[in-house]
Amino acid sequence: MLLFLPLIFFCAAWLYAMAGFGGGSTYIALLAISGLPLTAVPIIALVCNLVVSSQGSVVLIKKGHAQWSILVPLLSASIPAAFLGGAWRLPEATFIIILAAALTLAGSAMLLQEKIQKSGSNEITTPPKVALFCSGILLGLLAGVTGIGGGIYLAPVMHLMHWARPQTTAACTSLFIALNSLAGLAGQLTKGTSALDSLPLVLIIACPIAVLLGGRIGTFLLTNKLPNERIRKITAAVILLVAFRLWLKTTIG
Repeated sequence: MLLFLPLIFFCAAWLYAMAGFGGGSTYIALLAISGLPLTAVPIIALVCNLVVSSQGSVVLIKKGHAQWSILVPLLSASIPAAFLGGAWRLPEATFIIILAAALTLAGSAMLLQEKIQKSGSNEITTPPKVALFCSGILLGLLAGVTGIGGGIYLAPVMHLMHWARPQTTAACTSLFIALNSLAGLAGQLTKGTSALDSLPLVLIIACPIAVLLGGRIGTFLLTNKLPNERIRKITAAVILLVAFRLWLKTTIG
């Protein structure tokens, strides 16, 4: 499976970009069952998250969709938390449990996102700074530890709480993923790069390049040939299946 990972990542990034997603939870799910050392999984996932979300952030910020009154308190809490989460040395069994729980939440959030977006009124409310700060800490830690950027959790919360319009939510989510992936990666690298020593160099280079190309092509085409909801449901099913396999691993060793 390792040799096919760049191709799978390319296709995933392409489809996600066509549907308006980033793909971090899918990358981490694929890496978790690929046979790679678990200590290397967050590093590769965070690099791929950073590559895909950075290009989306630049486009959305240039179009004026970023809302800094939301981003400043959110990022001021999440960036140091992501660094600490990345630097946190966890036993493998604990890491598997946290990753399984994170993927379970991610898959569930994807299944519920469409309903969340359609629920309630369209009236935008000003988010409390305390809520933003606390959300930043929790999602930043999760991003650093697992390699999931946290955007898949942030977007439904922003929709549910009516904190911003869809374009603003997309901009905040994209920049949130990019900066927390960078901070989490820095934290992971404080533990050294020995986890990458056993990996083929071509894989370490090819996966980020694959998601960069796939993401750019998908963004350019933006044809949505597959309905957004269909992609979301298929991806959620894959993520939940991986989570189930990880839960089984925790119970049977």
